[in-house]
This record gives sequence, structure tokens and C-alpha cells, in this order.
Amino acid sequence: MTLSRQKADIVGLNPVVIGVYILLYCRDCAHTFESYQPTLACVAFGKHTCPQCRAVYEVWPEDFQAALDRHLPPLSLEEMTQLTGEATRIAENWYRVNPLAQLLTYKGINLGEPTERALVSFIAQGLYAAYSRRITHG
Repeated sequence: MTLSRQKADIVGLNPVVIGVYILLYCRDCAHTFESYQPTLACVAFGKHTCPQCRAVYEVWPEDFQAALDRHLPPLSLEEMTQLTGEATRIAENWYRVNPLAQLLTYKGINLGEPTERALVSFIAQGLYAAYSRRITHG
């Protein structure tokens, strides 16, 4: 028996905005400031205001991609697989270690377990940032 594939009928979207903190340099007053840069579907765009002189700077997807290329070295497929595997291992085990496991247990249920999937991407981002610093700074 062969299953036929049907085209998905997408009837709605619920975008989730996530992002990253970026450091910006103000050309007007030479102030460096941190600002939250939201991303939607891995695409970054937004406006940032210098807290010192109120100059406004726009970040467009191509600007953000160029910054990523400058600051984060690209990974090979093998490196991505290793990093993701390590992030998954950490996410699956952190809440099982005592005394943390005892602190997270409520009525016999370890409340850390439901966070496994949500944490993998955050842990992978942290591991990647640490890896990137090792590569760029020796």
C-alpha cells in the first residue's frame, strides 16, 4: 500500500519572536550599547536607539547575517551534529542530578523533564558561542 502525500492546508500561523542581544556602536556619540534584537523565523530586523544621544539605527536581515558571519564561524555538518548531540545530552540530564532533582520534584514528578525540548536550542546556542570564542580567540 502506498501512502499519497497531500499538500498541507495551512489555515493560520502563530509566530514566535525570539532573538539575541547585540552590541551596537553609535556613530554619533561613540557610545557602545547593548540592545535586544528580535528575530522571527531566524530573520532579524528592527530599530535600536542609542541611550546616550537617542540616534536611531536600523538592523536589517542582511546586516544581521553579515554580523553573524563576522562573529560566529560556520560549522561543518560533523561539528553541528556533535554540538547538537551535546546540547541534547545536557538537556536530557541536567534535571536528573541530585540535589537539583530533589528540588525540582513535586508530588513525585520532576518538573525539569518537560523543559528538555525547549532547552536544547538555548543550550546549543550557548555551546556554539563558547565554541566560537575558542575558534576565534585560540
